[in-house]
Amino acid sequence: MAINRKLLVIVYALLLSVEIQAQQYQPDALPSVARVDKVCDSIDEPEMKSDSDYIMNDAALTAENVLAMLQKYDVKFPKIVLAQALLETGNFSSDLCRVSHNLFGLRHPSDGSYYVFNKWEESVKSYRDDVQYKYTDGDYYSFLSRIGYAEDRNYTSKVRRIANTL
Repeated sequence: MAINRKLLVIVYALLLSVEIQAQQYQPDALPSVARVDKVCDSIDEPEMKSDSDYIMNDAALTAENVLAMLQKYDVKFPKIVLAQALLETGNFSSDLCRVSHNLFGLRHPSDGSYYVFNKWEESVKSYRDDVQYKYTDGDYYSFLSRIGYAEDRNYTSKVRRIANTL
């Protein structure tokens, strides 16, 4: 019974996320400036220390903290990947981000459902392990197009514009 209840909560959160995203989606809308003061979780933002002192889930979800985590996990092209997170989550405001801690719209290949993470930091590791392992060489924007990262045919140009503001 507890598993069914948990599954219902997850399904409800995903349906709510899709409904809200459908209402908020504006195909040509881009954030003019990446906001760094949006907080996904209701935890206090500690003062950032060096990367070695960084403890997972102790920092608020901000662009600076995502960038630090991308660097910590040796994610290639961290500014581009941060731009993806900002675009995918509407500057960390989507329900998929706030409820499921999924910064990149990552989906299960078997059924297309969104991944649900316990902490936003886990989605950074998953991006590295599930997306970047395919990258070998060349232009990263071309790589994203080649693997069909997003259905929007203007996705890479939107990501590029955001990345250029960071």
